Amino acid sequence: MNQLTRTARGAVISLALALVVAAPAAAAQPTRTVVVASPLTHYPAGTGCDLDVPAYSPAGGWAAITDFSDGREMLINHVIKRTITNDATGATFVEESISHEVDRFENGQIVGMISGQFIWQFYPGDVGPDGVVLDHLLALYIQGSATYVVDANTFATLAITLHGTATDICAALS
Repeated sequence: MNQLTRTARGAVISLALALVVAAPAAAAQPTRTVVVASPLTHYPAGTGCDLDVPAYSPAGGWAAITDFSDGREMLINHVIKRTITNDATGATFVEESISHEVDRFENGQIVGMISGQFIWQFYPGDVGPDGVVLDHLLALYIQGSATYVVDANTFATLAITLHGTATDICAALS
């Protein structure tokens, strides 16, 4: 009987230790947020291009953001055949954003990489793909990949390297 009691006590202690060890692991699970794409997004002049630009998306677009306990964040974006239009002329640009992005947050900066088909928006003061500080808006549709450094407080692009093709959306709509 004493042997059974000691074995039961050992099992209870082992179970308790297992739960204590498992608790931090369970708490460290990533969190995921899914955002459904809006069917219409309007970018007033000066926010996306120098002209008013509505973007129409068919149903089914989404983005999933996963935050990891080590500070990394992953974004998977899937917007199907979005049509961007120049309000004044009716000119259109059709893009399909399907991308995978991973960011690390280091010393007040976001250091990351993105691959697939995506839009990168530059504002005056951002460092452009050629290393020059921009004095104008620039929206690039990129098919390929990019590595970048962004200021985590202002979201200004501090450095970006592109691989693949890049199309100036605003120029295509002008």
